Amino acid sequence: MTNLWIEGGSRSGKTERMVNKFCDWAETDFAYQSNPQAASQKVLVLAVDSQQRRQLSDRLMVATHGRYPVTAVTPLSFFRDEVRLFWTLLVKKLDLKAQFPLLLRVENEQELANQLWKSRIETGTLQMEGVGRDRLVRRLLDLFLLAAYGGQDLCEIPVILSNGIETNLTESPENSENFETNTIEKWQEVGEALQEWRKYCWDRGLLTYGIITDLFSKYLLPNPQYQRKLKQRFQYIIVDRADEMPAIVCDLCKFLLKNNAHGIFTFNPDGSPRLGLGADPEYWQELQSECAIEKLPKANNTLGFEITDTVLEIVSEPSLRFLEPYETVHSIESVSRAKLFRNVAETIAEAIASGEVSANEIAIIAPGLDNIANYAIVEILRKKNINVFPLNDQRPLSYSAQVRSILTLLTLAYPNLGKLVSRDRIAEMLVVLNEAIDPVRAGMFADYCFAPDLENPQLLAAETYNQWNRLGYEATQAYEQLRHWIAQQNPKDTPLLFIDRAIQAFLKPRKLSYEHTATLQSLIESAQYYWQLGYRLDQEDPLILENFIQLIRQGTVTANPYSPNLPPDNVVLATIFQYRMARLSHRWQFWLDASSDLWLQGGAASLFGAPLFLKGWNGEKWTTENQHEADMQRLQKLLRDLLDRTGDRLYLCHSELSTNGQIQNGILLPLIEISTVVSS
Repeated sequence: MTNLWIEGGSRSGKTERMVNKFCDWAETDFAYQSNPQAASQKVLVLAVDSQQRRQLSDRLMVATHGRYPVTAVTPLSFFRDEVRLFWTLLVKKLDLKAQFPLLLRVENEQELANQLWKSRIETGTLQMEGVGRDRLVRRLLDLFLLAAYGGQDLCEIPVILSNGIETNLTESPENSENFETNTIEKWQEVGEALQEWRKYCWDRGLLTYGIITDLFSKYLLPNPQYQRKLKQRFQYIIVDRADEMPAIVCDLCKFLLKNNAHGIFTFNPDGSPRLGLGADPEYWQELQSECAIEKLPKANNTLGFEITDTVLEIVSEPSLRFLEPYETVHSIESVSRAKLFRNVAETIAEAIASGEVSANEIAIIAPGLDNIANYAIVEILRKKNINVFPLNDQRPLSYSAQVRSILTLLTLAYPNLGKLVSRDRIAEMLVVLNEAIDPVRAGMFADYCFAPDLENPQLLAAETYNQWNRLGYEATQAYEQLRHWIAQQNPKDTPLLFIDRAIQAFLKPRKLSYEHTATLQSLIESAQYYWQLGYRLDQEDPLILENFIQLIRQGTVTANPYSPNLPPDNVVLATIFQYRMARLSHRWQFWLDASSDLWLQGGAASLFGAPLFLKGWNGEKWTTENQHEADMQRLQKLLRDLLDRTGDRLYLCHSELSTNGQIQNGILLPLIEISTVVSS
């Protein structure tokens, strides 16, 4: 049985060919086993994220009529499960404390690392020029994960950064030696801080994605005992879109193939949206020598089939000009960004009204979506009765008025939380939890009936206000019921129980929407997890509660509503990265902010120092020229990818001025020369 490497662009049929090959395995191998289902469970299927995992698992299940279940996972979930499954092995190997590991959420990882490195940061020994505290902590944790993805040991990080990061020597030549010494010491401090963080997590049984990947790559995968089990459990490996996977996954595949496992790998040379986030597509291509290579032709029913070469020529050589614009490429222009949003919405609304296109055939894609753009586009289109689906819309729990009100309620029921409550928060709580209290009366209650106190803030009786008759009967009754409900609560009860009671008493009777229900569910889950973590760190309930309220209010905890399928008849709104990761395609694409410089920049899709942790890094300085070349290569890939995901029309939407009033002169401006102007 031959290993197969399937290579092709977007929509070329790679996944379909992979599914067909799996069906061949089922018919020629699994079906003849004494236990076919047990045989199929020796297939390890790796997909880049949970959404792709679900979709791929469903396709394999449907193709084989559910007879051959497989182990479908993401790389991180596989590493996590393996570390937990073989935790006792790691405990013996590393002499860890025998306790069941607890996975840290991203926001808790950031919070604990911030506390651990507080003295290093405040004394200035741990710093990066122009980088604030929170961003510095996040950057260091990302370096940990990048090193683990690349199979690098923590002790190698200072050397990698020292050799690869280009620094500006502004000192005089005679001080250059001191400057170099200080730079080396700075990176050594980074390495020491990361090793301190790893020891902190090991001692407490805490797992982060970086810790998990590091444990798997450095201590589990090389372990002979684990290797014997791995060979027994998996005899087949399927990797969907290897170009999006980190190097450590490739090492795992190499081990399995070396031990007679059979593999199928799909690879998109124009993909790699996660390059800069840990993916190492160049390293993966080493597997081709172990496989039969099957290159699929480019999909011919896309706009990319017609114009990709021309678009890339114009972007690379802006001096090129064409007299005749493409009929399939249009431009929507305006002076201001606000006017641009209206022009885009009107173009979409007119096209849908005329029947030329339906809402679910349209995607609005941007290099970055700020809150203004997100809100404006959604509101303008919804006023035109066109639904918009923001892809992977993750809003902080603190954006929810219901969540903020529950937190305010906690400060009134538990002692020593007075510094976390104010009159404005009280007024908002009264409006949200009581439909009978309007904003005006809520403000009056907050002004005249709220008694602030650091230890025991409380709501006083309505009669405390000497003109209480102005409050109205219904509002007064609702207010008093809330007061009595708070008085009935026992401060010795766990806050988790209090949150549930508050939701049941004040919010559940209103038949909340799915979005609000999902947000409240996320609040409860976050609270349960936070208390579990607090107890692991030997913290008392009052401290856990205070920290929890502050954490939620900071906006670092988000609600992640489960949405397996796109809702019907909705326009999709997404960033470039989100759209490519979701592997969507639409007849019409609207490229927002086409004149922005962000198209050339990796932005949030590129982590600090990421190129230095690729297997192919040559050990030399990563210069500005290297970065520009990498940005151009990334741009060419994303242009090919997006055009292959466009059916028959592309709109370049741009404004002369950005949000801050600066003139925009991005790299995609020359494409306007081959477009048909729609409006100005």
